[in-house]
Amino acid sequence: MTTKTAHIIAHSHWDREWYIPFEKHRLKLIQLMEDLIEAFDKDPEFTSFHLDGQYIVLEDYLEVMPHRRERIYELVKQGRLIVGPWYILQDEFLISSEANARNLLIGINASNKIGDYAKVGYFPDSFGNIGQAPQIVKQAGIEVAVYGRGVKPVGFNNQIHEGNAHTSKYSEMYWTSPDGSKVLAILFANWYNNGMEIPVDPEQAKQYWKEKLAAAEQFASTKDLLFMNGCDHQPLQKDLSQALETARELLPDIEFKHSSFPEYIEALKANGLDQLDEVKGELRSQWTDGWMTLVNTASARVYIKQANVATQTLLEKVAEPLAVMAKVAGAAYPRHELLFAWKTLLQNHPHDSICGCSVDEVHREMMTRFEKSQHTAEGLAEQSSQFVADAADTSVFSEGAKPFLVFNTSGHVRSGAVKTVVDVERFYFKPGKEPHQWYEQFAAAYKPEEYAVVDSQGRVVEAIITPLPIGFGYDLPDDKFRQPYWAYQVEVELFAQDVPSIGYQAYAIVRKDGAAAQASALIGFDNGVMENELVKVEIAEDGSFTLTDKGNGRRYEGMGIYEDTGDIGNEYMYKQPDGEEPLTTKGLKASSIELVENTPLRAVFRIEHSWQLPLGADALLEEEMRSMTPFRYRKAQRVKETAAVRIVTELALEKAARSVGITSTIDNTVEDHRVRMLFPTGLQADKVTVDSIYELAQRSIQPEAEWLNPSNAQHQNAFVSISDGKAGVTVANIGLNEYEALQTGGTLAVTLLRGVRELGDWGVFPTPEAQCKGEHTLRMKLIVHDGDVTESCAYVEAYQFPVPWTVRQTGVHAGSLPADYELIRWEGDKLAFSALKVGEENNDVYLRVFNVSHGDSSLSVAPAFAANGAYESTIIEVEGEAIAQVGSGAYALPVGPAKIETVGIKLG
Repeated sequence: MTTKTAHIIAHSHWDREWYIPFEKHRLKLIQLMEDLIEAFDKDPEFTSFHLDGQYIVLEDYLEVMPHRRERIYELVKQGRLIVGPWYILQDEFLISSEANARNLLIGINASNKIGDYAKVGYFPDSFGNIGQAPQIVKQAGIEVAVYGRGVKPVGFNNQIHEGNAHTSKYSEMYWTSPDGSKVLAILFANWYNNGMEIPVDPEQAKQYWKEKLAAAEQFASTKDLLFMNGCDHQPLQKDLSQALETARELLPDIEFKHSSFPEYIEALKANGLDQLDEVKGELRSQWTDGWMTLVNTASARVYIKQANVATQTLLEKVAEPLAVMAKVAGAAYPRHELLFAWKTLLQNHPHDSICGCSVDEVHREMMTRFEKSQHTAEGLAEQSSQFVADAADTSVFSEGAKPFLVFNTSGHVRSGAVKTVVDVERFYFKPGKEPHQWYEQFAAAYKPEEYAVVDSQGRVVEAIITPLPIGFGYDLPDDKFRQPYWAYQVEVELFAQDVPSIGYQAYAIVRKDGAAAQASALIGFDNGVMENELVKVEIAEDGSFTLTDKGNGRRYEGMGIYEDTGDIGNEYMYKQPDGEEPLTTKGLKASSIELVENTPLRAVFRIEHSWQLPLGADALLEEEMRSMTPFRYRKAQRVKETAAVRIVTELALEKAARSVGITSTIDNTVEDHRVRMLFPTGLQADKVTVDSIYELAQRSIQPEAEWLNPSNAQHQNAFVSISDGKAGVTVANIGLNEYEALQTGGTLAVTLLRGVRELGDWGVFPTPEAQCKGEHTLRMKLIVHDGDVTESCAYVEAYQFPVPWTVRQTGVHAGSLPADYELIRWEGDKLAFSALKVGEENNDVYLRVFNVSHGDSSLSVAPAFAANGAYESTIIEVEGEAIAQVGSGAYALPVGPAKIETVGIKLG
């Protein structure tokens, strides 16, 4: 009779690209898949193979080997090749909430088309795990998560710290999201290679199993022990069946089983699991010494992160909402085109890709993928917005007016300055003359006029109108050849007020007639001061600034100082040279401080620094790198020689804004260093609020007692915020995923740039392009508010920051849509917009929001289009219970604390 069962799961953790480029890894994948087919054909005891939880490995393989499609699909249907649920194995923290959801949705849909998907939330090598993962996977019908990082197992002979939510006695535990969703979780306490390369030779096998069994038993809660037969890009162990037979002969009291996750999980649950500990929320290796969290991938190759945010935002906050708007107006929904754009983007989201911790060739290819996805999203947004603009009833404007629509697709009501270019007259090319001759004729006939902007009610709108040189443009009609033209153009900057959350407002350029709109009180002064009715900005000689919040009287001094330190670590981890003091621009007089824009809508100061910084690390670092000296023990220092690093900072203040825009352009000429901007708020707090995945996470400023790393940098998505309960400061960003909350002065530090010379990890992989030399432009917004970021709803402005306004010009015409339009009105206290899209497998419209608070809320949804009912949906678009209509005709439902809520609306 056996006393234990050793579950051996054959797998290979497949990083698509990492220390060699994608196509070279793919050749290895092809060999693995060919070997797998042979093993399934020849070895009846080789029962299953776990395809790493990601569907894309099949796409990558079959793209080159399409003749294997039927055989592969057959193996999936038989349950021998176990695929999904993800499309790719993502880094959870460095992609958006929606990208995490779409990764699951696309992976499950693709897996279902050829068989089924693995009911395992698989996170084998994520660099930390998001707090909402249990809720996300549970909505996909998955009750089990498996991960390799984030939790510290202490073994059954040790006591768990009382109240500790991030350690476990066992490798099995329960994991709970902030909303209360709970899953069974399995930690690779001995990593996902603890059963690799099992010996066939009896003597070798005896020693092997002595060590492996003891290691597994140290953390296992039951008699069912998990052994992962594989590792990174591990070739297939072709003699696995023989190796297991050897083990059975050596240890007859143990059942050695070629197993799978479904079989292992079923056996695990049969034991009864009441004794397991519960871990809660984010798993960021909080209870470790902090040296191996890999968190500084958040600042490696910042240009990758910026491109990612731009692409994500275009897809989920621009192209999709506009496509829904166009569909309601009668256009076809571009489902397949959007899927292509999403899949292309997701191919940049594997952890070694988006984390910026691969060789240079990998990240060059990533930039091409970003561009492909962006161009698709931009093209779809242009098509959809033009369709809607041409369907809008602009007959309210006089003949000769030049109407244009200002779209808000951020998901929340929005006000702000909008800038666009409007053609006031076009001349299409004609036969008979060359383009330059038509240009001369067109230019000679031009008679500049004064213009004004009016809204759909005929009211003059405050705007800045600037004539531009004659411009070239073209139409691409659906029914004839391209149509190039010359155009008289003006640049228009106007203040759009309360544009609906998913909708538009119509405006028009008209010939000026009478008085202009009353100018606002925004003021910029040459002495380094600008202010509006809400805040005042005072710039010091060193370029730092004081921000006064007129609403509550708080003054935040010394904001915007730059800090520079050496970095002798790698793409994974930051390491400051021992004994080094940070360099800062505090007291460094700026080369110039100039007011470069000053209108009733916007004032901008430009501040220039020429900062002498060390050229890089000394020669010792190269030796330490080549000898693979662990980064935390390196002794290299920075050289004394310096070079000038030019930094241009632009501070922008808009009308009616309680925030300051910050644009930093850094011409990086030096190496082996990190640049941050410091925001010493002076606010007394023991926690910060950080935008994470479908969650505003509360994180302690003081690390745990076990933490030894001098740096406590952490991930962020859209923002980090600090509050003393009465006032708060939120720093929003675009693609700057690393912050640190310093333990003195309520200081928030946001990493702008980090340059290193190597990949790190298991070999010597130089990465000169990871030094990030050249010009980089980084954007932030400093938002001040009462209370915290949740109660003040400052999170809305932070979420809107990266979302561009969309503007589309049209003509004067009748239309099926009104001049001003709100596609769907939704309301809910402390709810944040996530997505508006049409279903992947149906034509229902899906609205997704999430509760940013830990209290109950409610959601009401009122579509402006004909609807045939609404229902509560899962994140993978499975229809649930119907939602009742209330008296106003809106659909209403409760939303629990931290709940991710998706509403499906059936089109009438």
